[in-house]
Amino acid sequence: MHELMEVLELAATAVDIIGIIIVLYGFVLAFVQLMRTELGRLSGNFSGIVGCEKVRLMLGTYILLGIEFMIASDIINTVISKSIESLIFVAALVVIRTAISFFLGRELAELGAEKS
Repeated sequence: MHELMEVLELAATAVDIIGIIIVLYGFVLAFVQLMRTELGRLSGNFSGIVGCEKVRLMLGTYILLGIEFMIASDIINTVISKSIESLIFVAALVVIRTAISFFLGRELAELGAEKS
């Protein structure tokens, strides 16, 4: 049983790290796209609000995916938590991340609908 708990702890950490990598990757992609948009603006090829909205949509999508991985990690942590304090902490994290995920998802859906 002890070995299973260690494996679950490693799995939770790995899933958390994957979530962080996804968010960082999305940030890098969004930053590169933002720089392209701004360089285009400076050279007279202005894509304006549309370019910035694309960047927001791209970054938001990666943040949302990263948060989903972090929520999965939190769920694994609830299985292995041994104290009521850690359970309450993990539950609070899940609630906060789920709320962020919900509102970010709704905002991205609105942005996508505006683009259509």
